[in-house]
Amino acid sequence: MDLTAIFESWHIDDGNYPPFIEGQLVNLSFELEPRKMEEVRMSVPESFEHLGNGEYRFCGTALNVYENVDDPAITIIKAGDFQFYVMSNESNLNVQGRRYCGEGTLLLDHYSWVEYLSERENPPDLFYKLKVKRILKVNMPEKFVARHETGKSFPTRLNPEDYSDSDVEAIHTMQGQPFDEEFYIIDFDNSELEGRDIPRTFIS
Repeated sequence: MDLTAIFESWHIDDGNYPPFIEGQLVNLSFELEPRKMEEVRMSVPESFEHLGNGEYRFCGTALNVYENVDDPAITIIKAGDFQFYVMSNESNLNVQGRRYCGEGTLLLDHYSWVEYLSERENPPDLFYKLKVKRILKVNMPEKFVARHETGKSFPTRLNPEDYSDSDVEAIHTMQGQPFDEEFYIIDFDNSELEGRDIPRTFIS
């Protein structure tokens, strides 16, 4: 299985994950942030298709829906051989056992699943043992950085149409990077990892 996901720089400052190195073995769960998502007939087959740069088209079944009083609801989606979660602030938006199709960005779990796992009832296994195959650093184009006297602001990541090839560079390690005006596109695979004991990479 090959996966491509976005690693946002703020994970380093927050202490969620260590800097990744090409060839590193990791054990990760994933969030998909949908741009669009709608219920479809159950006759529509499950699928998970990479569109490039961590963007995916999916059709999957809602295995679990965890409603929270103060936090966004978490829906676990099984799309073929891959399982991930999506979040929604709209109550009762998704229903367990129904099928949904959509498109969105695959992200490293930003803590909503792994950090509160013990509080979930009958949680499915969303963790995958993977190897870091390639690291692409995407430098934020200047037009997306708002600078002012006391600091600056910029988005945590961009859509592929918002940056060009000149903004992207392949690196072998994230160690020593500034983790500032950039984000990362990480390619993973799970070849030859069956049976390996790889601890969860999230730093609790």
